[in-house]
Amino acid sequence: MKISVVIAVRDGARDLERSLGTVLDQAGPTFEVIVVNDGSTDETTTMLDHMASRDARLVVVHAPARGFTHALSDAIARATGEYLARHDVDDLSLPDRFAQQARFLDAHPEVAAVGSAADVINERGDVSGQLTQAHGVAAVREGLLTLRATPVHGSMMIRRVAFDAVGGYRAAFLAAQDYDLWLRLVERFDIDVLPAVLYQWRLSAASVYGRRRAEQLRYAGVARVFATERARFGEDSYEAFASCGGDFDRFAARYRLAGALHALWGELLYRALNDSAVARTHLGRAVRLGVATPRTLALFAWSLCRLPWPGGRPLKASSPC
Repeated sequence: MKISVVIAVRDGARDLERSLGTVLDQAGPTFEVIVVNDGSTDETTTMLDHMASRDARLVVVHAPARGFTHALSDAIARATGEYLARHDVDDLSLPDRFAQQARFLDAHPEVAAVGSAADVINERGDVSGQLTQAHGVAAVREGLLTLRATPVHGSMMIRRVAFDAVGGYRAAFLAAQDYDLWLRLVERFDIDVLPAVLYQWRLSAASVYGRRRAEQLRYAGVARVFATERARFGEDSYEAFASCGGDFDRFAARYRLAGALHALWGELLYRALNDSAVARTHLGRAVRLGVATPRTLALFAWSLCRLPWPGGRPLKASSPC
């Protein structure tokens, strides 16, 4: 099998038929579609069974609710393809997406994963903008390290061997699991993003991005500081993080790079949410822990004045991670 499309869904009935239709209608290489139904309570279960009865390429697994990361890892464990293609059931893949990405990976064996440019669509499916994307391996790497332009998770196609080589998704990342994966991949491989729009990402109030943006950013901060920790010490503190069960403050209280983590949390929350009070709390902790860089000190002083985010571009939507 050339491609395995891996999907995790919970209560996705509203968009399910149209979204999966854009996957099943793809041209190009042979593919299978593995959908793990993560404890849905709406019509998702019935709809998936009906669609699977009509298309043998669609494999449906009904599972108790254990969370997106676990469900996605379950789908990948069942996949047989050389390439793993992501797709989210809120979103739409354009007809030639898989063919273009597979051709690119076939022609560039040094690239471990490739995404695409993506439109933003609203709940009605109307295009309302385009996600900020970097193109070219150097620009993608820079975008990841600055958190200004991360690849759109649902648009990605990943080499299975590279995914396995870095350990796949890590279960403790209940959000930003993709960002944590990309950072570990670029330490050993290249990632690229095609400039063509091959994906449409739905921004809705019900999405993780819409409901839990602050939590998502805190997970992203952990992933980014873990990359710094690996570069400095050869390993990160993932096991300690996992043992805290999502309690960020408990983890940070005993983390060896706690100052750097609070500094990044403060900056990300300031930049994305324009919340000077929350930013001030984290930036103040960073300063007390000895992180006295000019940037951190300046942002802390700015937050004390209760002023809006001061410089550069705000952190805009660049990925639903």
